[in-house]
Amino acid sequence: MAVEPALRRPEVRRVITSHAFAAVGMGLPWPVLLLAVEQSTSSQLLLGLAGAARLAPYVALSWLSGRLADRRERALIVRISLWARAVALLVAAAALAASNPLVAVVAATGAIVAGTPAYPALAAGMPRLAGAATERATSALVTVEVASFVVGPAVGGLFVGRMPPAWVPLIGAIFVGVAIVAFGRTAMPAPEASAIHAAERGVWSLLRRDPCARQALAVVAVVNALLSVLGLLLLQLAHEVWRSGDEGFGLATALLGFGALGAPVVAHSRTMRSGRAALLTLAGAAAVFALLPGGPASFGALAVIGAVAVCCENVATSVLQATVPDELRASVLGLGDTVMVGAALLAAVATPWLGVHLGPASLLLLVAAGTAMLALAWSAGRQGPDSVATLPGGSGEELPVHHDEVGVRVPGV
Repeated sequence: MAVEPALRRPEVRRVITSHAFAAVGMGLPWPVLLLAVEQSTSSQLLLGLAGAARLAPYVALSWLSGRLADRRERALIVRISLWARAVALLVAAAALAASNPLVAVVAATGAIVAGTPAYPALAAGMPRLAGAATERATSALVTVEVASFVVGPAVGGLFVGRMPPAWVPLIGAIFVGVAIVAFGRTAMPAPEASAIHAAERGVWSLLRRDPCARQALAVVAVVNALLSVLGLLLLQLAHEVWRSGDEGFGLATALLGFGALGAPVVAHSRTMRSGRAALLTLAGAAAVFALLPGGPASFGALAVIGAVAVCCENVATSVLQATVPDELRASVLGLGDTVMVGAALLAAVATPWLGVHLGPASLLLLVAAGTAMLALAWSAGRQGPDSVATLPGGSGEELPVHHDEVGVRVPGV
């Protein structure tokens, strides 16, 4: 069996393997933590705050973390992040063993805070590591990042009731330990100091003058808002439409999550490398699910949504990698994380009210229509099919970056 070209470079394999173990390890404890908070406090307010604690650091810190990764050695940032996450999860395990779930939640939130700088640093450094295989390497990294939000808690949920609660964050810490070993001595240097100084005021200037970067961030926002809306509507549909209760909700959520895991397969299609085609496919699948909220077609649409949503994020990340200079790349990717989680949180706040007044199907159709409009706007804002940028490759060569009809082709494609 042939090895995926992006994974032939050992440093790329180390980065992706390390991030996979670390991201899943951070997600493992949260089902146990939320259950412990509910059982010990019986407070819905504290339960809601504990749930929000997993996402809030991304909104508050991702952009600042990206700026840090544009000014310091990126590999060092990742190593410090990994060790800090391992320590925080061990503290969470000790707190659960001492029957203090609120301290455990604070410690697990600390692990999230410590992990926030890692993804912008890894994604920003990937073009130098992967060279001409940047697109495929980015696809794998983004799939890990997105899928870990589902896979980590899903695996952690399997441990509930099957072992002492304190063991779950301990297993998470072991996962992060494996990530530390996997990352090894990977080198990811920071941009040149002269470039950093010249780019101090460059992020907002770049976004003002580069429609591709703005549109990529818009894609991240819309895709994650759609997933957030859909995730909340699934619970309402399971109880009120399908009459299947928690079991139906669990099945639908699993289909969405396993669909996301299938993104690398879907991404091999040349069509799914086009931002416009991926967004239109996502909008169409959401519309199918809204109009046929039951039966094989709707459940198939859920799996398609999971896979294509990750493909859309792959395209958006590749656009940012290709169009943003190295000295600004982590800052912009960190801003993308802030936009991603911020859009999901806003959608989560608005969905219950809109779902009651519009109905699940109408709300989902509205979001699908917005996604389709974004696809058309992105293609209208293209820079032209023949424009070329350059990006440093893994061996120091300059690689062509071709803009297609919807934005950008990443290096070597």
